Amino acid sequence: MARTNIPVPDTNVVKLKYMDTEPGRAAKGAKTLMQGWEYTASEPLLDGPVSRRVAVIDFDPDTGAVVPGAVFVPPKGRTQGRYDVKDELNSDAVDFMQVSVFSVVMKMMSIFEAPDVLGRKLRWAFDGEQLLVVPRAGKMPNAFYHRDSRSLQFFFVDDPNRPGGLVYTCLSPDIVAHETTHAILDGIAPDLYNATSPQALAMHEAIADLGAVMLAVRTDRLLRQVMLDTGGDIRNAEAFNEIARQFGEAIYGAQRPLRDLSNKASISAPGGLDLNEPHDLSNVLSAALYALLLAEYEQIRQKDFEEKLAKEEVKREADNLDALTKQEMDKLRFSVSGFALFKATEKFKRIAFRALDYLPPGEISFADYGRAMVAADVYSNPDDPEPREFIKAEFLRRGMVDDPSTLEPVDPDITLPTDLDLEQLAWSDWAAYRFAETWRGKLLIPAGIAFEVRPRLDVTRKTWRRQGEPVLTRTLLYKVAWQSSQQFQIGDFVNEVAVTRGTTLAIDWATRKVRTLLSTSSDHPSQSDRSTSHNNAMRDAFLAANIAEGAFEFSSPNVQIQNGMLRVRAIGQMLHMMEH
Repeated sequence: MARTNIPVPDTNVVKLKYMDTEPGRAAKGAKTLMQGWEYTASEPLLDGPVSRRVAVIDFDPDTGAVVPGAVFVPPKGRTQGRYDVKDELNSDAVDFMQVSVFSVVMKMMSIFEAPDVLGRKLRWAFDGEQLLVVPRAGKMPNAFYHRDSRSLQFFFVDDPNRPGGLVYTCLSPDIVAHETTHAILDGIAPDLYNATSPQALAMHEAIADLGAVMLAVRTDRLLRQVMLDTGGDIRNAEAFNEIARQFGEAIYGAQRPLRDLSNKASISAPGGLDLNEPHDLSNVLSAALYALLLAEYEQIRQKDFEEKLAKEEVKREADNLDALTKQEMDKLRFSVSGFALFKATEKFKRIAFRALDYLPPGEISFADYGRAMVAADVYSNPDDPEPREFIKAEFLRRGMVDDPSTLEPVDPDITLPTDLDLEQLAWSDWAAYRFAETWRGKLLIPAGIAFEVRPRLDVTRKTWRRQGEPVLTRTLLYKVAWQSSQQFQIGDFVNEVAVTRGTTLAIDWATRKVRTLLSTSSDHPSQSDRSTSHNNAMRDAFLAANIAEGAFEFSSPNVQIQNGMLRVRAIGQMLHMMEH
């Protein structure tokens, strides 16, 4: 008799696979080095791999010739579509690298686009839909996102632990996730690309590192191994808190990753940190947010453990059994660890990544990002203040603010007409500019200054609250930006530097109420904290140091002086490409 109860798989679902840990760190006896995840394709996938939004272009490092891409195997019968990797234990193989790097990029995009995070399709900061990915761009200790070429570039270096071998950055899940997050963040907050403040540039690095953490905890085999190795105590789980250990060891020497997010870095007490170097400075913000993830995990795990323990004690009492031993208690605690971490990371990514859409246009400080996190979370989870209190305390402890109350939302003091046509405001540039002129003072746009209204975001997001079903909230995010300046002296020919400022409104679609107003205008009450003046001073020191070191080539397309004002573009990109 024919079997009729086997479900036919969705022909749009494709199994994408990526390197689940760095080469040389896989479990002994592993039958594959790749982790699979299911991607629902809404467009044809081509050899390469190539999708509508991501395309791998591989070059032979010796000849520069384009190398044929990995072959896409379409669904057949009851099998899912996939990319062909001939040997999933040979990470040095070309097809392995091509498929792995593509799959990580696609995975990171899916994390940010999830209904409970951004709740929308990502936009790139460049014209066009397709991000190019070059897995073997050449031999040097580097990997970077490059807006102008619309690409992620991954390089390789000699492997100090394997004579004749190479360390490919495209095989590090951490590095690929990190650089992909740079590209994603550039599309969300494109002004950061041209920032002149080390805090704004360091925020890019910190969010990119947290992208790597989110990939790690979403890699099932790695997660299971970490839980077994740590017994559920992840405070020093290297696979999560260390970024790119193999590459770090290849550059710096044994036992040193590129960065370690389990640290006590502080702006007020930097220790060995160079606050003028964005990668160094990023440790302050990334460590604060990683501490939030750990705190959420411990709280959720303890609650889940107590609930399971109570049920077990009731059952044992009913069955007239002895009380649990310490060993049994430890086993019970461990049994809830994996799901507790899943719930903690889901909550964390909503807090950390959803806030990115709330950032005001222009340059921002760590404190501005903290305000965006608090504001977005108040809107989504008004009855769960614990994460916000942790953020405020951690930002104070690490010297990112002097007064944690300045992270609290400020009353926007805007009452919109109930008949405001949000559809027109969202899709009509004319309506958007007219709105800015009408509410210019409330938006803190300086008088007599030209401004730019950014593309509006109409987002519907899913929020999981403490009790009941998830809540859907539809929000219109409206942003306006303008140019200002900061005094900055270089000889007799430069006396100020251009700085972009801006304001974000979050308008609740159902009530037409302005729920949040965030701004980097000096007239906004939030900017009264000393962290703002400290950030401005850091900008001065950062620019002066880079000019003294010759990092800026004056009169180049990216460094211009006009009427005594210094205008700098793509500093982060320049420093990456110079291996700064």
